[in-house]
Amino acid sequence: LGFLHNESHERSWGRGRRRRHEEYLVSNFVSTASFRPPACHERRHWPAIDSRHGLVLFHTPKRCEDFVICDLVTYDRWRIKADPACRRIIWNGRFDEDWGDYEDEDDDVTWNAAVLCAKDGCEHLYCHGGPFLVALVGSDRGRQITFATVYSSATRKWSGMISVKEWNVVEMTGHNAVVGNKAYFPCEQSDSVVEYDMGEQKLSVIGAPFGRLVGAEGGLLLFATVLKPRLHLHIWSMEVRPDRTTALARRRIIELAPKLSGYAFLDVSVVGFAEGVGVIFLSTKAGLYTVELSSSRIKNMDRERSLGKIMPYMCFYTREWGRLPTSD
Repeated sequence: LGFLHNESHERSWGRGRRRRHEEYLVSNFVSTASFRPPACHERRHWPAIDSRHGLVLFHTPKRCEDFVICDLVTYDRWRIKADPACRRIIWNGRFDEDWGDYEDEDDDVTWNAAVLCAKDGCEHLYCHGGPFLVALVGSDRGRQITFATVYSSATRKWSGMISVKEWNVVEMTGHNAVVGNKAYFPCEQSDSVVEYDMGEQKLSVIGAPFGRLVGAEGGLLLFATVLKPRLHLHIWSMEVRPDRTTALARRRIIELAPKLSGYAFLDVSVVGFAEGVGVIFLSTKAGLYTVELSSSRIKNMDRERSLGKIMPYMCFYTREWGRLPTSD
């Protein structure tokens, strides 16, 4: 159906010593189909964090709540306030409108979050309006811990925050993956991922292959990277066993050079993966490309710009369209 991405903007106001400068993110939806869902519009101060099972997780620091979950097709929305134990973490360095100044940002604290359908036995094709979970995982270098908590829409509560005395920098702009009741988040300064077992309420740090975690396929974690100078796309699938040991299931190499323009060679990176359809997104100087893993077919989607993190949005819906969106 399409994908979301965030763009950085900035603005200044005031004069002299009272002059202020603000950098903020704007989330955008790019449709890849002829039909454009009614709720797909630009959202200022609403950076998209994750998208899965027909839901999008937005971080909303300018509102009274901390997160908004949105179904872009039905335009159903759920507003969530963070658990008091982690509000300081997710508001790290944000602008305080009451005092008209910025809080001091703590570079030692990083976090990421995932949204997923929580309906038993759901195949995630028509799971509109069903229960969902939000998993939040982070790290605190000062306290040398990795921590996690999960929100349930069924209880409207966060679980108690758990932590392990093992510090790894959770990548704030990285992709996550969900396999069953477990969510996986990449670490920024090591080839590791944090596994959060939401059912058992356990945290583990697992070694990972070289490459970027992009998602999951067939119950396996998927990693991908582009290696130069030959410009090959390398894809690894990794199984995480119940005892937390891992095994590489398969490796695939796709040659990109014959199918990309010369200008694209200057800067190529993996920026997203569409689960269920097996499509990887590549950002290049010549625009955005997709690579179909089943056929190795490469297609240019946008020649105007290169993009950062891509969050594909896919869902199916047959009910007659209801209300139109209002401004956020």
